[in-house]
Amino acid sequence: MKASRLLGSLGGLRVSVKQVQLITERVGAALRVEREKKTSAFLDRTAPESTAAPALLVVSADGGRVQTRHNDPSRKWKEDKIGLVWEATPRPERPGHDYEGPPPGPRSATATVSDWNALGDDLSALAHRRGYDRAAVALFVSDGAVGLRSLRERCFPDAVFILDWAHAVEHLHACSRAGFGDTPHADRWYKRQKERLWNGRADLVSNNLRTLARRLGPPPEGAGESDPRRVLANNIQYFRDNGAGMDYATFRRNGWPIGSGVTESVVKQVGMRVKGSEKHWSLEGVEETLQVVAALISDDGTWDRFWRQAPLAA
Repeated sequence: MKASRLLGSLGGLRVSVKQVQLITERVGAALRVEREKKTSAFLDRTAPESTAAPALLVVSADGGRVQTRHNDPSRKWKEDKIGLVWEATPRPERPGHDYEGPPPGPRSATATVSDWNALGDDLSALAHRRGYDRAAVALFVSDGAVGLRSLRERCFPDAVFILDWAHAVEHLHACSRAGFGDTPHADRWYKRQKERLWNGRADLVSNNLRTLARRLGPPPEGAGESDPRRVLANNIQYFRDNGAGMDYATFRRNGWPIGSGVTESVVKQVGMRVKGSEKHWSLEGVEETLQVVAALISDDGTWDRFWRQAPLAA
């Protein structure tokens, strides 16, 4: 509806809501075919080699939510998955200044409502086109979700992993509340662990988590996810699984990003188009729409190159 109104008010074009939908689906279907061809070529090892040789290439991924027309209410909501690739110029930390990290260069996006394996294949092909194999340094920045960890280990095992800083400290905060409740002691414990983590002492933080867990004891059989003992047990595993991505002192010294805010911002942009309690998508419809949104969000020239190829000739 918004697109129909904008076309009328800005361009004087009378295009109905239904026509906008049909055009979007047609463009999205063509973009989807193009994406699948490029991914297949990469997987078959017939894709052309990229001439790009970036000094620092960042790969990232995250997921959002979209409502489908599934008859079963418990299966209506699906996860839309978004992958990004961009170049950056390292910006090492300066003493006495807040750390901002390097700003992103032009972003290339891919998206799907399929599974994480499908996104991993598409994202691998996209990273290849951006010069992943020739990059001096390649990073994978994300939170520690199981699906993302599997994608990274399968598709980008040689990239330096960086666990999103905000997610790491969020888990620390949950541990402080699990161990000490909503008390000043919890605040003091949290601040100490956060400082240690910031300074690259994830090993010491993990030791302190284990000490805290021993004080409370193991979670009993049937303990819920909110049980403090379960929270601590889960987070001991979380810090063990993601420990390689927590060397924040080295990351800052190298001038690398320590957060996935760029990707989370894109997920929100995608959500503005496809997420909503009043939006009920067919799987085909949302997949095609995601292709259009991903192409528009990409600021690497993807959209213009697509139209120069004239794939929708009458």
